[in-house]
Amino acid sequence: MLQDSFRWVMPRVAQVRVPGSGVFLLLDAQVTLIDCGPPGSAGRILAALARAGRAPESVAHIVITHFHPDHAGGLAALQRWLPATTAVHALEAPFVRGQRGRQSISPYGGPRALAARLEQTLSPPARVDTELHDGDELPVLGGLRVIHTPGHTPGHVAFHLPELGLLIAGDAAQVRRLRLTRPHPLFTQDRRAARHSLARMAQLEFATLALSHFPPVAGPAAHAALRRLSATAGRRWRLAP
Repeated sequence: MLQDSFRWVMPRVAQVRVPGSGVFLLLDAQVTLIDCGPPGSAGRILAALARAGRAPESVAHIVITHFHPDHAGGLAALQRWLPATTAVHALEAPFVRGQRGRQSISPYGGPRALAARLEQTLSPPARVDTELHDGDELPVLGGLRVIHTPGHTPGHVAFHLPELGLLIAGDAAQVRRLRLTRPHPLFTQDRRAARHSLARMAQLEFATLALSHFPPVAGPAAHAALRRLSATAGRRWRLAP
């Protein structure tokens, strides 16, 4: 099972599939973990670290793209196993800490309100050591830049590694049938803000786009699709001929 859940995005960057989501390992002198998956993901993440030849003690940082339980639900458990500090955008920190109910961010009724209430029950409160802001940079693999990409959630962030030509964009977009699409509308708070975030990411220089729930996409097609998706009213752009 681990073999199927572990893939190299590029040298020193691995993606680990956890139930319903994905986690990234950035392997520098120390390890940075991007997202933690849902509750129950700790065993698979620790096994992936071993496969990459790293011990749990080597994990120095955990950074979270956003508070949804498939990304931050496993954080509290991992904090009991790893010595890492945890960094979350300032707007997401109250949700991760359990200081603010998830349903309070949703102005909608019906399915979205139900989804928000479900999210609240699935993420145990966890510690936040550092509150991130747009433009912050962590000394990881030549520079891990924080890009505030609101829309899916208020404090959703992407991580840009210019020296590697890599953009880790969390849930700011999706891939469906080889087409890049906007984030899932049921779980996205502000669709207009999400579109503006796509436009901002399209201005970055990168050769590989990595999304949490999908295999990474390398080459100019990903950049072109992101640029077109953000600039037009269309909802889908092909990644391959």
